[in-house]
Amino acid sequence: MPNNQLNKPQKILFVINPISGDIDKNDLLERIKTFSEQRHFTFEVYHTKGQHDAKLISESIEKYEPDKVVAVGGDGTCNLLAKILMNKNIRMGIIPLGSANGMAKELEIPQNPDKALETIVADKTKAIDLLVINRAYISMHLADVGINAQVVKRFERDQIRGFPGYAKHFIQELFAAKPLKFKVTLDGRKIIKKAYMVVIANATKYGTGAMINPRGNISDGQFEIIFVRPYSVWHLFQMIVPFFTRKIHELDYIKSFSGKKATIHNYEKKELQIDGELIGRLKEINVEINPQALEILVPERKGKGLFSTITNES
Repeated sequence: MPNNQLNKPQKILFVINPISGDIDKNDLLERIKTFSEQRHFTFEVYHTKGQHDAKLISESIEKYEPDKVVAVGGDGTCNLLAKILMNKNIRMGIIPLGSANGMAKELEIPQNPDKALETIVADKTKAIDLLVINRAYISMHLADVGINAQVVKRFERDQIRGFPGYAKHFIQELFAAKPLKFKVTLDGRKIIKKAYMVVIANATKYGTGAMINPRGNISDGQFEIIFVRPYSVWHLFQMIVPFFTRKIHELDYIKSFSGKKATIHNYEKKELQIDGELIGRLKEINVEINPQALEILVPERKGKGLFSTITNES
């Protein structure tokens, strides 16, 4: 390859959600501009509009031909880009500026924008699985039906953002919650249970830090279906400490099953949320794994960190 090609600056497209997390991003462009001059890359910016974004971003990618595309926002912005970049030879980065930033926390991407920019230019990548739901939606992270989806619905209507708002609605939903009937077919195996919540887990934890799937692996070619089926509302309260101490799977009313293809019959048509976004009331939810479908830029970890054995050199 000619030397002028080897030394060609990388091109990065930043996709900025201006309203995610109610965080002011006005100074971010100047920081990116300064960083690009220091680290010798060129960039373009697309601000999401809330309508036709997938089409317009795809057109921007086709025209600009970036080496990397960066989600600047929360889990919804990440999900939008994941669907566009799935199975394409373009690396995806994250600058976490959303309400919960669950995917960034899963991948240990720094919450500080400057440090996240360092991760983007450092070129350490990880191939992750994606879940395809009803052939129309992508889940990078976690999807569920039941208590959490109802909390998301309440949260979207509230003016109180962040963890305080989520916690308020979680407690309210606990007292209103009733067990729901589900039938799941997972790799041909039929499972019928009542549960307060069924989780479709590609990742291990929610953006709050609550660990729903401690033994999960986002790159292992399978996902988990988790039934949260406590015997009473009091047991739901008892789950809070195990959620944050990686011991949730040890409770006898948490049942987890791994597989590659599932159909969930949501008899009562409760809300489905995917990566923090409400989808709607679907009676049947079909899930398939798309293994290692996306290359994500992640921080380098030394020693026994999360990425010490699974991060690849680009």
